[in-house]
Amino acid sequence: MALFIGCGEILMLRALVFVLLSGMAYAAPNEITGPYQCKSGSSFYVTSSADMTQVRLRMDGRIYDLDEQRTASGAAWGDGQWLWWTKGSDSFLERNTVVVAKDCLKKPVF
Repeated sequence: MALFIGCGEILMLRALVFVLLSGMAYAAPNEITGPYQCKSGSSFYVTSSADMTQVRLRMDGRIYDLDEQRTASGAAWGDGQWLWWTKGSDSFLERNTVVVAKDCLKKPVF
């Protein structure tokens, strides 16, 4: 029994493969996405957009969407209430300009 695939099916298959591969590019982890643990005992999870202009901060059962902020050094994201700043492997979290979590390091994921 022979299996014949027409041009329409081939085009649909190619389109499906393209869509699936494109989605993978956006889902790929980057250097800041992951769980963080702070010396103060706080912990949170950060997910970054593909272009790193936005991060989603998950902490204490809540989700905060933060936009990229200008900094003289390092990188920061905020929403007017929350600010997450990171430089190298260290980061801290502020709420209304008060540091609520400091010495935060990304936890290794196995």
